[in-house]
Amino acid sequence: MSSLSDDTPCSWLDRLPDPVQLRAMPPDARARTIGHCLRLELHDLLAVPPGHRLSPGLPLRGQGLDTLDALHLGRRIRRALDAEVPAEVLRESTVGELTALLAR
Repeated sequence: MSSLSDDTPCSWLDRLPDPVQLRAMPPDARARTIGHCLRLELHDLLAVPPGHRLSPGLPLRGQGLDTLDALHLGRRIRRALDAEVPAEVLRESTVGELTALLAR
């Protein structure tokens, strides 16, 4: 079960600049900013123990992102970035792939 609801105000993704400001950033800075908040969000959502990291090469499904968590994450992404990402795409993507998709 996810540790945060989709309307939790302390979402790491809510700390991102608004989508207009993000689009104004250079592509590499935009990807770093989104990737950082996304990793923090996933660490909380998946309850990754301190000192551990998500595997950059494994799809999120293999790291514990179930369908319900993916739906919550998708809502947070939509709210923070005004972007639609289907739950199945979230589950099958790696952190890097998802960051690249969101940073476009």
